[in-house]
Amino acid sequence: MNHQSSETEPGIDLSIYDEDYSLADPPRAGQSAPADEIPDGAYEASIEGVHISRTATTGNPMVLWKLRILGPSCQGRAVTKVRVITPKTLAFLKRDLERLDMHLERLSDLPARAGELVDRQVRIFKKANPERRWTEVYFLGLAGTEDGQRGSPATDSWPAAQDDDLPF
Repeated sequence: MNHQSSETEPGIDLSIYDEDYSLADPPRAGQSAPADEIPDGAYEASIEGVHISRTATTGNPMVLWKLRILGPSCQGRAVTKVRVITPKTLAFLKRDLERLDMHLERLSDLPARAGELVDRQVRIFKKANPERRWTEVYFLGLAGTEDGQRGSPATDSWPAAQDDDLPF
């Protein structure tokens, strides 16, 4: 029985962001995030659903990913990643999608292709800030890939034991 889904609310037109999305340069460093029972840290998860809807307060479009944790701890628990779409967040959305191996030329293609993300196993990093009451979930990459094996988003350092032709 498959409970996964992908859906887009009617009337959401992402084509107004196409030009800015194509020019967006995904940020390399991570950001910070509210408290709940799932401890901060890296997890493997499966994408159970991708929903494109609007925020209740501003009406901006947003992407919601429902993720089911596979391990190493908190197995079976669910977390949600939310990305509100504005001109300022397009680069972050593009980074999210690229880390999930979804490369779009136009953001307006996302509603038709969002279902492709369902059932992908991903590596995530969950970070909470209880004082500010927010939680952020970062996609590190697909599970089992080199990108998915990176550390926390705050540590974008050189990989250990990398063979390079460095002059020292």
